[in-house]
Amino acid sequence: MDIKFYLLSKKPRRSSRSSVKEKNVHTVAKKVESFHSCPLGYFDAIPIELRFSIFQFLTIEDLSILTIVSKAMRNLIEGYRVTRFSGPHCMSYRDLHLRLSLEQQTEMLSKYHKLGLLVKRSTCLYATKDRLKIINEFLTRIACSNSDNCKDPSRCIALLCFGKFLHTVIAGWDDSECQRAFDTICQHMCITKHVKTVVSSKPGSHGHLEGVVRQFFRWIFLDQCTTIPDKAFWISRILKPWPIVFQARLLFIIYSGNFTSGEIQWHEMSETTPVDTEHSSIFFSSISSILQLLHLHSTEWTSDEIISIIDEMTSTPEDWLVENIAGLLLACGECLATKLLASKAINGKYVELASIIASLCLVCVKHNHSINQVMTMMDCIIAVIENPREKLVFLNRILDTFKELVLDTHEFTDSDDANDNEFFFHVSALTEFTRKLAHLAYKHILPH
Repeated sequence: MDIKFYLLSKKPRRSSRSSVKEKNVHTVAKKVESFHSCPLGYFDAIPIELRFSIFQFLTIEDLSILTIVSKAMRNLIEGYRVTRFSGPHCMSYRDLHLRLSLEQQTEMLSKYHKLGLLVKRSTCLYATKDRLKIINEFLTRIACSNSDNCKDPSRCIALLCFGKFLHTVIAGWDDSECQRAFDTICQHMCITKHVKTVVSSKPGSHGHLEGVVRQFFRWIFLDQCTTIPDKAFWISRILKPWPIVFQARLLFIIYSGNFTSGEIQWHEMSETTPVDTEHSSIFFSSISSILQLLHLHSTEWTSDEIISIIDEMTSTPEDWLVENIAGLLLACGECLATKLLASKAINGKYVELASIIASLCLVCVKHNHSINQVMTMMDCIIAVIENPREKLVFLNRILDTFKELVLDTHEFTDSDDANDNEFFFHVSALTEFTRKLAHLAYKHILPH
């Protein structure tokens, strides 16, 4: 027997208000559960316009960090950067072309570094081709040629800011991708055409274009390098497409010391010599540093290529003063200088070699450097000369060169105090050189 058969079946009474309340609670619970499954969580419930408004209250660094949270957040921030990058994040490209204080320049460079980091992270899954399009868009907006506000391109930091942005975006790219970036940017700015014009024309005939080429390569690719291998890579990309003669000229355009007037001083090395150590540093430090870098830190360059570049450079547009050649070699370091001098000895250029040795001694005396490094170079030079008679000819030629320098200077000592100083330096250089030779000749009987 089923006892339920005898029990009254009465439906429990419920109010309609309770039913609606339970239904609402159930709906909210389902919504909460759905938000938990959304890529952005509760942030998905906010309209996209409001999300972009919230982004305006964040710094560029905060946005950059958010891009690595999730793919959905990265896509959202990239959409904000492309469509609504305004408010505190607005890039005022007009300001780049104005005269800025050093503090403002530093602030602007920092801003473009942060922007580059944001673009790097938000486009990390893009193809290289698409990322290069974004880089080109920035270059188009920044370029001085596209701005009415740029009155003096030589003082404008627009390209410097773009260089900071570029190096931040491409950090970590492999060499083939960096090569594509270099080719794309050069093509976009038609810089290859400008380079061809200046290296194939008479030096100084296109002074403005020479300045444009110098600033383009230095501000975008070279000055922003943080490591020596990076700089070696970029200078190789710049020089390698051209023959040796053009490489030498282009290297001088990019790294010649005196650029205060906004033009390359082509004839300075053929007409004047540094008056002191500081002036010598202005003349030679930049160009010697890059030559050392290519010699010591790049596998793309041989010693013979670098020697050929130095030979071409020191004869363009006219032969440099021998004292300036000596100053450059001393700045390049003993290793590179010795290789160049040894190559001249092998080729039998004893007259030229003797003149350089005498000038090396003169530069050492003028700037209070030790002459010992010159004597070390002498040892290497004599070692590569196989014929003993030719060794004697070489040594005699050095002393004859000193005699000619002293006699030539002596003719003008009565008319000018500067020449009187030169006479003193020449005699001092000869004295130091002779003293070192005597010590070497009789070192076995001299006290140690």
